[in-house]
Amino acid sequence: MAETFALEPRSAFAGLLGDIGPEQSAGVTLSERAAAQAATVIARARVADIAARLRAARGLELREGAKRSAAGDLAFVGIGPRAWLAVSARQTLVEDLRRDLGEAAAVSDQSSGYAILRLSGPKLRAALEKGVGVDLHPRAFAPGDAAIASCAHFGVILWQIDAAPTFEIAVARSFVPDFCHWLLASAAEFGVKIRPPG
Repeated sequence: MAETFALEPRSAFAGLLGDIGPEQSAGVTLSERAAAQAATVIARARVADIAARLRAARGLELREGAKRSAAGDLAFVGIGPRAWLAVSARQTLVEDLRRDLGEAAAVSDQSSGYAILRLSGPKLRAALEKGVGVDLHPRAFAPGDAAIASCAHFGVILWQIDAAPTFEIAVARSFVPDFCHWLLASAAEFGVKIRPPG
């Protein structure tokens, strides 16, 4: 008799993150964006046409360049000329974008390719600066800014959400163990608190 196997989704961060030091002194807070869906969007038409479609369908004001544009739970992060990483908690993200953008853009599902982590805390910049090849000083990198960067010898996409500061980082799933090892080592001196997935 043949055995049957049931596959279950598993977090890319499972077993890789843990608190360091007492909660009251945590300088860095981490939370997995467990429900986040991701898609690359590459323009086939003029960017102005895509911006008009997103404005009409989602109320999103698309910004060009290495910027984050957001409306509700949908964010577009500039990752190159005429290209964005779209992120949302909606399970129908890819279908919604294909319907909203039509032939104006190519939309490709990246949800199983990237894992996304939300980071915050008063010592976050100091921890990230140990390995991220981008100037993260508030004068150089502000809310709404985004970058594709080298982080301890592997690539990440990061964007700043607010001045708290709160950042999100998208990491290729195959690099998540290395990224977590680096991040916890970099943040250890400041203390780390893991929040429930959001």
